[in-house]
Amino acid sequence: MSVVINTNSAATIAANNLATSSAFLQRSLNRLASGSKIINPQDDAAGLAVSMKLAATARRQNAVSANLGNAVSYLQTQDGALMVAGKVLSRIGELKTLYADPTKNSDDLANYQAEFAELQTQLTSLSNEKFNGVSLFGSTGLTVEMTADGSTGSTASVGAAALMGTSAPSIFSDNFANLSQWPTQMGGPTVSGNSLSLNNGGGVATAQTFSGALQVTFTVQLSGAGAQAQLGFLGGGVASDLSYGGLINDTAAHSVRVVFDGVGNASTYLDGAATAAQTLSGLTDNNGLVLQNTSGGTSVVSNFSVTAGAGAPSSTSTVANATDLGSLSLSDVTAATQQIATLRANNGAQQSRLQFADEVLRVNKANIEAANSRITDVDVAEESTSLARYNILVQSGTAMLTQANQSAQMALRLLG
Repeated sequence: MSVVINTNSAATIAANNLATSSAFLQRSLNRLASGSKIINPQDDAAGLAVSMKLAATARRQNAVSANLGNAVSYLQTQDGALMVAGKVLSRIGELKTLYADPTKNSDDLANYQAEFAELQTQLTSLSNEKFNGVSLFGSTGLTVEMTADGSTGSTASVGAAALMGTSAPSIFSDNFANLSQWPTQMGGPTVSGNSLSLNNGGGVATAQTFSGALQVTFTVQLSGAGAQAQLGFLGGGVASDLSYGGLINDTAAHSVRVVFDGVGNASTYLDGAATAAQTLSGLTDNNGLVLQNTSGGTSVVSNFSVTAGAGAPSSTSTVANATDLGSLSLSDVTAATQQIATLRANNGAQQSRLQFADEVLRVNKANIEAANSRITDVDVAEESTSLARYNILVQSGTAMLTQANQSAQMALRLLG
């Protein structure tokens, strides 16, 4: 081996080894200090990419689990309202039975009727209950995410409970502020506020043109001797009238719902009743709706609306809209109770599903976190062994670099 002064190869090699050992020692210290095997992306580039996806999935599953918990709370609140509705119907059924007792006098019957009216109000108010501003009762329900990966079939619709039945979407409504939408004949009607007054025994207003199955709803109030309002079709310029005036013999305001099936038949329902008060068949055209007053006095129409289809009133709405205990039948109460029982059963089934879905999420989250741990979490026992090894290598490398640096002094002895 040559003895040289300018180049100390042994010291260079020792310095390189010491630098490598120091880097490994620093990495072990960082891993043990952070608990993670991946300090820099270069430590495990592919593992870091997989870990990021797994961690994001676990966080989304936490959020989905929280949403499921809120959906369960929504359903529990809905069930509470349904439970109370069942109790109200039970009491109404009891009142109906007591009302039928022939030994009760008129005052007794009036007392039963007073409680019945209050219970009807409470039953209707239950249908307006909300959870965090979201209605508890509707025909569509809530769409709830069941998984964190957005896969097909990962959502569920829960909470659909049309307590008071379903209503069809409005395709036309008017407060009569603009009569240009209502071509008029025979002297025409007059507008007062949001109401249309058909008077003089011949005021006619023709609405916009519609076709197919539809339903018309409005409020009507008759005044004056002989007042009789009519609603009908305008087919070929001739009004084929469906009369509802004959069904109303007082001057109180009444709600009217007229259902056209689109094939020539129509049915009239008064004051929210589920049973038609009048039917008509043989109509050939159902576009160009007509409102008119065919006799003396005045017919005042308000809250006019046309909806597609007829909607579907529920058994509970039949009880809630009954005129009095005398007109209410026990079969109506029984049907309403069955409706509530079915809604509660559906509610319970949906709660059960959501709870199992949440259990799956929690199990999957645990497994995902375990998989992510194998990628990112440091094995303390193994890393401690590596730390001891690299610590010794650094110490020995430092000692050997010192020896290599001193080896050049042999050349001085030769020169001296």
